Amino acid sequence: MGTTKDNPKTAQGLNIQPQDPSSGHFYVSLVKSGFRIGAGISLLQGHLFVAGVLLILAEVLGIVEEIV
Repeated sequence: MGTTKDNPKTAQGLNIQPQDPSSGHFYVSLVKSGFRIGAGISLLQGHLFVAGVLLILAEVLGIVEEIV
């Protein structure tokens, strides 16, 4: 039987993915979170259009995040 180093599954059956080496992925994720926070603040202030645009931009960044 192999060790946990040989098999990425733990005793609980969780599949642990290796850490993403791309710093681009991290920075895109930070910007995406910023857009979502901005959208939440816009919603609280009643600016529905701005919130919608920010959420759409966050989704586009989500696609970019998967590419980088």
